[in-house]
Amino acid sequence: MAPALLTVLVLAVSSLTTEALAQATPPRQAAPAQPTPSQEKRPPAAAAAPETQAPAGEFLSPYDRDALTPEYRIAPGDVLQVFVWREPELSRDVRVRPDGFMTVPLLGDLFAVAKTTKGLAAELTQQLSRFVNGPVVTVTLADSSTLRFYVVGEVNKPGEFPLVGRTTVMQALALAGGFREYAKTEEVKLLRQELSVTGGRTKTREIVLPLNYKAIAQGQNLHQNFALKPGDVIVVP
Repeated sequence: MAPALLTVLVLAVSSLTTEALAQATPPRQAAPAQPTPSQEKRPPAAAAAPETQAPAGEFLSPYDRDALTPEYRIAPGDVLQVFVWREPELSRDVRVRPDGFMTVPLLGDLFAVAKTTKGLAAELTQQLSRFVNGPVVTVTLADSSTLRFYVVGEVNKPGEFPLVGRTTVMQALALAGGFREYAKTEEVKLLRQELSVTGGRTKTREIVLPLNYKAIAQGQNLHQNFALKPGDVIVVP
């Protein structure tokens, strides 16, 4: 056999053998990727917790500042405890006279009606600084002549009642024992004296607030269930 023909036959057999081996050998699959250390044993992501929001439309607590009556104003007849730190001879209980003045050592007469205890303490501090080096003054209400209200007319227990905390008309009538048989519950009135000070002189005016107890008890006219102020008088005809 010619050498050239022999070479051709060898190449053909070699090609057939390579092709047969390729078909007989299954394709190699890629090895699965190994997890990185940060991915190993990682717990599934937790669902994001919903944001906690305060429920809308909540009513104020009766003890919240916005629900309380205005700051107390000094009235004639009140007893005030005046305390001057490290000055025992200046510390004492002082009664406010009917003309609205109180007498303070070193200062004499000082007008006090319609002022708050905090405002009066600041005024005393300023005045006493002329005589005392750096005075620290505290004024507290020892006894009030006005922290009371009155219920008169066709109720079972008419009279005077202490005004302790926030008290409404309905609560006041309950304290008065309710109505008598022929009370006109639709014609109740609240008499209130408003105090003002002009030029160091006090002036009062009386206003009349009509009340319909029956309507309030039925859940109507609730704006008439006023919070009482010192000195208020409820009249039940």
